[in-house]
Formats: sequence, structure tokens, C-alpha cells
Amino acid sequence: MGRRTELKDKTRNNIFAAAIDEIRRREGELTQLELARRMGVNKDTVTNILHYRTAVSDDIITRLQNASGRIFNLQWLRGESDIMLSEQTNDGSETFGNNNLPGVPTYSSMTNSIIAAKDEAIESLKREAAAKDETIESQKRESASKDALIESLQQQVADLRAALAEQQKKDSFGNYPFTPGVADNGERVSTEK
Repeated sequence: MGRRTELKDKTRNNIFAAAIDEIRRREGELTQLELARRMGVNKDTVTNILHYRTAVSDDIITRLQNASGRIFNLQWLRGESDIMLSEQTNDGSETFGNNNLPGVPTYSSMTNSIIAAKDEAIESLKREAAAKDETIESQKRESASKDALIESLQQQVADLRAALAEQQKKDSFGNYPFTPGVADNGERVSTEK
């Protein structure tokens, strides 16, 4: 089986699953067995299609169309159109024009909406990243400013320590006018206790 055929088969299987979802949306819960009975096939056929083990044939498309009450655009079921639902004319024949049913978007409009939402999400992430980059730059500037302040304070502390050491040196016994251990009257005083 060629690559193009495999792709077409996957597309048809996806469309088959979307059609079942649409039928369930309209009618409520629909089991695979009930759908298979409506289509005139066995349940395994439906299961195999939904699990991509069996390709969707033209016969299955026709059976699904009939089981759904002919609500789908046959071209859509074949993977040849983005318009999901068929419209009925007054004489009962199907048309495959624009899907104007309220609340039921076409696949192309859903795809465009998804793309627009993804584009907006990407733009939002870009804006968020730019804001975070600006925050990082601001924090770097603040950090550099704090580093400069710390360096200045460290220099002030070093200058104060040097001044204190100089003052202590001046106040030491070496600058004291009397010899240690000698009283003012010249008598020797014992410093031991």
C-alpha cells in the first residue's frame, strides 16, 4: 500500500470517528454495536476502523451515510471536502454548499480557529518571554548596583578597621608617658596579683 493511500485511509478513519462523534452529539450515546447494526455490519468492523486496523471503504461510507440519516456531506466522508454536513433542499435532494447550521462549524473553520488560537498562544508566550527577559535584565542591573554598594561598604569597613588599628596603636602603652609598672612617684609597683 502506497504512502498516499495510507494517508487517505487514516484521513477517512479520522473522519469516520468524527462522524460518530457528531451522531452522538445529536442523538446521545451511541454504542459501537448499535452503530454497526444500523450500518448492517458487525461490531468488529466498526472497532477495527476506529483503531485504524481496517481502512474505510466506499461501501462503509455509504452505509455510515445511510445510518446517520444522510446528515453528512458525502465528499466530506470521502475526505474530499471540509464541509461536514449536507443541507437538504425542499425537494429532498442533498446539496453540499456552505454549512450554515448554527453552532456546527466546518472543519476548515475549526482548523482556522485552532490555528488562530495556536498563533495567539505563541504570541502570548513571546510576550511573556520578553517580559521575563526584561525582568531578568532589571534584576541584573539591580544586582550590579547591589554588588557596587557591597564593594563600597566593604571598602568603608576596611578603612574603619585601618583607622581603628591606628587609633589603638596611638593609645597603646608605647605612647603612655610612664614606664609600665612604675608609679607616678617613681616607686616600682607590682603588677602581679
